[in-house]
Amino acid sequence: MSRISTANITQRVIDAMLRQQTKVSDTQQQLSTGRRVLTPSDDPASATRVLGLNQALETVQQYQSNIDRAKSRLETEEGVLNGVTNLLQRVRELSVQGNNDTLSKTDTTAIAAEIRQLQDQLYAMANTRDSNGEYIFSGYQSGTKPFTNPATGSYVYNGDLGQRQLQVSPDRQVADGDNGFELFVNVETAAFAAVSGVAITDLAAIADGDITIDGGNGNGPVSIGALPAAATAAERLQQLMDAANSIKERTGVRATVDAGGALELSVVGGSGISIALGVGAAAKSGLTAGNTPTTTTPRNIFETLHQLATELENNRPVDRYIGDVDLALDSVINTRTFVGGRLNAIDEQHEVNADLELSLESHKSAEEDLDYAEAIARFERQMTALQAAQQSYVKIKGLSLFNFL
Repeated sequence: MSRISTANITQRVIDAMLRQQTKVSDTQQQLSTGRRVLTPSDDPASATRVLGLNQALETVQQYQSNIDRAKSRLETEEGVLNGVTNLLQRVRELSVQGNNDTLSKTDTTAIAAEIRQLQDQLYAMANTRDSNGEYIFSGYQSGTKPFTNPATGSYVYNGDLGQRQLQVSPDRQVADGDNGFELFVNVETAAFAAVSGVAITDLAAIADGDITIDGGNGNGPVSIGALPAAATAAERLQQLMDAANSIKERTGVRATVDAGGALELSVVGGSGISIALGVGAAAKSGLTAGNTPTTTTPRNIFETLHQLATELENNRPVDRYIGDVDLALDSVINTRTFVGGRLNAIDEQHEVNADLELSLESHKSAEEDLDYAEAIARFERQMTALQAAQQSYVKIKGLSLFNFL
């Protein structure tokens, strides 16, 4: 017969109560946190799946954060581009208004003054920062001011040609802006050609057909007509200018007198200016027979506005700059279209990511969330068992042979 001591019985009862208390404590912690799996040992398989789901959720949440950042920058850019569009449309209105032979120099100078103000406003818009203080048109160099104005009429781009991409899904990136070089600097200008004459040495009459002009618009050569003899070179210049401008609708070529006092012919669009001269017409007109093709050279918008204002201040025609402003408007509107497309794309991606996030949360909940009804019932059973064990211990501890002597 083996002997069971009172100390052995007491220790076994205490160990049983402690184990029961541990179960009660674990259940209480589950109820307070709402989680079924508190440690990997509770359910190793579920703990592994929850770890993977947490990683997937963190990735999706980072995508959503990237989308929010991209959306903020793109909305800022869209607002700026909307302002630039309105500004350039106003510049065009002023250009057309100023391109009128009946206006005085005072009138065109007043128009030029407003264009100067719009030019300064455009410069400020091009140097816009986002909500984080970063320049939106500097490419990768977001901490560098994109445009500076080192001298009157001269503008320098200090950013780069980069376009930052933000990851918004596992296999998709979206640009959060556009660099200022493509938007404001590398802007196409209207095809333009100009021909300047030299001093007129013969003021004799000019016969019809002696001078023809072809503006390259498909109408072919057009005669400026017959001109009477002139008393002075200035009178001859006026005759030539009036005659050339009288057929402008057919040739597309405008005639003016340049700063050197010589006849200047210019055309916007078409293939160029072709001049054909009869015998002796060169000395009577100061022009040279030949063909001058149109050329296009990219120019930044700020310099276009500066040159436009300068021409208006000198009361000169600005046909070419109207075309330049039109092309600048096209460039800005195209960029706005791309920005709008990106905003729509990230809005759609945000919804896709939100659905994925909800699905992952649902799977995670199924793995680790607590069934409160089951847990409460279990807690009640465990508390009853603990209380019974405690009461039993009290009675067992009080047993002694001395009670029966």
